[in-house]
Amino acid sequence: MNQQIMYLIIIIICLLIVYMLYYYINSIQSNTNLYKIPLLTNDIETEFTEDYTNTFIMSSLITSRDTLYIPKLGYGLTFVWEMYIPSINSNEKWQHSYNIVKPIISMNDSPVIAYHPKKNYLSLNIKYRNNPFYAQYTEVKFNDIKLQKWSKYIIIIENRNIKFYIDGVLTSTKVMPSVIVTYDINSEIVLGQKNNNFLGKIKNLTLYPYPLTYNEINSV
Repeated sequence: MNQQIMYLIIIIICLLIVYMLYYYINSIQSNTNLYKIPLLTNDIETEFTEDYTNTFIMSSLITSRDTLYIPKLGYGLTFVWEMYIPSINSNEKWQHSYNIVKPIISMNDSPVIAYHPKKNYLSLNIKYRNNPFYAQYTEVKFNDIKLQKWSKYIIIIENRNIKFYIDGVLTSTKVMPSVIVTYDINSEIVLGQKNNNFLGKIKNLTLYPYPLTYNEINSV
């Protein structure tokens, strides 16, 4: 085999690799764009004052199918949002005690994402079934939340697993005893809780009806 043919084969192989990478990256972006469910978007800041609450009906947001589940993409949910949490170390700003969790994102009773102002942790309340007769609930805590700065948060629920990212960095993982219970297209998503809010700001809140992969996280 002469040298020119060798060079030609190498060039063809390189072009194939570039094409495969291009196809792979675009397939990731098409998944995240195709199945994203935007709630608070376009960089508009929403302040969770004490009188704030907002309810989204899933069936009105998704009209192209009758289930949240996306075949071949895995069972679970992903929440992506940007959040600013002020530093308030007294009770005078709240209608209720600042020593309790403040619901931020609720999907019926599982999952419920909240923030505890006094102890400064993000709370994830979830439901799972260890047996077919009754459900169990647990609270997963993510500590050392950054105050007085905008940060990007991602919570991924995948079967029994929970992953928590801050600014693209995996900071916590948790494995539950059995598959986490999440709700389907007939559910509601409620933001905030009147007279019991965390008094922070949120923007670019998106729900994905499947667990994002590591590569997809970098594209959202």
